[in-house]
Amino acid sequence: MANKKEEKNSNIKEKDVIQKGENTKEMPVQKQEEAVQKEELNLDQKVTIKNLAPWDVTFHRISDGGFGDVYIVAHGTYRLSRSEIIAQIQSGNQLFCGFNMSGEHATIYIEDEPTRVEVGFESEEGKDKQRIVNNNTIKEVFDYKTQDAFEKHFAELVKTRSEKFAAMEIIKNLKFNDYNKIRFAEDYTKIRIQK
Repeated sequence: MANKKEEKNSNIKEKDVIQKGENTKEMPVQKQEEAVQKEELNLDQKVTIKNLAPWDVTFHRISDGGFGDVYIVAHGTYRLSRSEIIAQIQSGNQLFCGFNMSGEHATIYIEDEPTRVEVGFESEEGKDKQRIVNNNTIKEVFDYKTQDAFEKHFAELVKTRSEKFAAMEIIKNLKFNDYNKIRFAEDYTKIRIQK
């Protein structure tokens, strides 16, 4: 009986070592559970998507019953299931994917980070982020000291029609006061800022 107790105690100690992650090559139990939780993504959960364009957009549903259209007003948001978002991206919907299928230069932005990571628009470690035209990115571009650096980064950030309209709207709303940069933005986008 004493042998069974000693055997049971040694098993418990081994489990404690594995759970604590001490002197073992195995992954601790807690980290294994966290890894499983990160992998499991509820595809039925609805997440918010945002229309970045200053006009309404619409697209046909694919997976959520396959009937009906999704209509998002200018700069509006909509709640859509992850499975529908993934289906739209896998089918090549440029509103989500942009023209290079990496999520850059997209008209619709997925506000849920785990979904962006799942579809490959961002990395889990946070090294690669999806760049969109918003107040922060336009401020970053306007912070460049030289005109050449500004022009280069502005042209890299703003490529599509919706991005051009959004950028000019943001420049107007944030009331930037740099004549040469604003003039370049107007010439590049072919959109004039009206007072």
